[in-house]
Amino acid sequence: MAKGSSLGKRDLQKMLEISTALVAARDVNDLLGDAFSLLLPLVGADCAALATTSLERGAKLDWVEKGLPEAFFGAYERMESSDFVLTAVQSSPGVVLRDDQMIDRKALQRNELYQWSRELGAPIEQVMAVMLPVDTGFRSGLSLYRARPRPFSLRDQVVLQELTQSISHAVSNCWLSAKAARWPQVLDALLEGGTHAIVLVRSSGWELDRTAGAAGLLDRWFEPAERVAGSLPRPLLAGLAKAQAAWRMGAEGARPWKRARTGVSLRVKFLALSEPRGEPSWALVLREVPDVPPVPKALAEKLTECERAVASRAGCGWDDKTIAQAVKNAPGTVKKQLRSIYDKLGVRDRRKLMLLLREAWLDA
Repeated sequence: MAKGSSLGKRDLQKMLEISTALVAARDVNDLLGDAFSLLLPLVGADCAALATTSLERGAKLDWVEKGLPEAFFGAYERMESSDFVLTAVQSSPGVVLRDDQMIDRKALQRNELYQWSRELGAPIEQVMAVMLPVDTGFRSGLSLYRARPRPFSLRDQVVLQELTQSISHAVSNCWLSAKAARWPQVLDALLEGGTHAIVLVRSSGWELDRTAGAAGLLDRWFEPAERVAGSLPRPLLAGLAKAQAAWRMGAEGARPWKRARTGVSLRVKFLALSEPRGEPSWALVLREVPDVPPVPKALAEKLTECERAVASRAGCGWDDKTIAQAVKNAPGTVKKQLRSIYDKLGVRDRRKLMLLLREAWLDA
């Protein structure tokens, strides 16, 4: 503890209450709503911002704030180069810094982020921040702000420094808990669809996690100009926006996003994942679908391999001659196979077979 900054009994009691709230937090909303509600008055701060980003994705910063207008961070990406706080704390991870240790006052008042906050009516006259020491695949930083020009004191700095490790553990636990909580819902989609191409994102499109199969599909189907570091490709961001609009209207699900190429299409389902509060996160289920989709498993189990090849093409409306050319059989053989297929699947004719398969494909 720094000389001349000894903490009184009341300070220590409040810090114990904050530590208890940090341990109890299960998501970042708990952190901001409970622990930070105790922390802000203890150090005389008016608002706080918590930033996280995935290390393995090289993602942009994702912000959660308490007391700041959402518009402030909506414009952050274009002003990130002016963020003197980020530059300072990155060079001293785990060390709490006051703004006078980051930038001189005149330079602060000329800073683009400072000017932007004043335009929004939410001035950040004083800042105290720390890059939290985490090692679980992401990094995180905490900033506390005052809206009036009264510098944070050495005592305020010591309070936050003493709590930094507890805050770091709490943020890490929330990040891991949120990741773990989403996966049971995603596994349902994996088991139902028989695919391992899943991307987890926040409502902003910021990527949280992905399965191994997703990387290859994204690389194959989206040009570099369409890609956004740490986020979904731009066409999928537009699809996510439509899915979110449908979700807010109470619709059970949005139409799958599709992109076609010769012989194959990419189909993307958007699945809303429940969250304790606020808007849901999303699981994107990516699947390559050939022009002739396979017979769904429940029906395919009743047919031979050759019959499955014939049935899938008949279900797409192909005539006998075209099917015969594709499967390298005589048209007469295809007719016999179709009769066998009708019997095994319990349909009377080609029309009923097409209806059965198309309904099954829509449900897949």
